[in-house]
Amino acid sequence: MMTYDCYRNAIATGSRVMVFNKGLIGVIKAIHSEGRSAEQIRRSESVEIEGCEGMFCPMELVRLELH
Repeated sequence: MMTYDCYRNAIATGSRVMVFNKGLIGVIKAIHSEGRSAEQIRRSESVEIEGCEGMFCPMELVRLELH
């Protein structure tokens, strides 16, 4: 699954990202998209990041490297 960060850069599983408001850096482990439209995914907490606890909204993320 692919979605977009706060700057409309494409992000997908394996992308290295930074959580904008927390300064945490990690790699996307999963994007949970079951039963949601692209807009709903982008605005809901649907991204799991390795090494970070909890789920994050793609709008909180900044892509550092696309896998």
